[in-house]
Amino acid sequence: MAFATSGFNRLEAGHHPDHPVSGRVLIKTGCTRVGTSDRHNDDGAATPCERYALETVDL
Repeated sequence: MAFATSGFNRLEAGHHPDHPVSGRVLIKTGCTRVGTSDRHNDDGAATPCERYALETVDL
């Protein structure tokens, strides 16, 4: 629905590496793992974040 109503061609999501179940949920929804990036907390510390993406398929 997000692709049809917004015009986006890619959605991205992330999860904390201590929560691998969240990554499995993203994979089950069709996302693929695209890497890791740092997420900066309120105190300025960087925490690694597992990144996933879901892209439209042109038919």
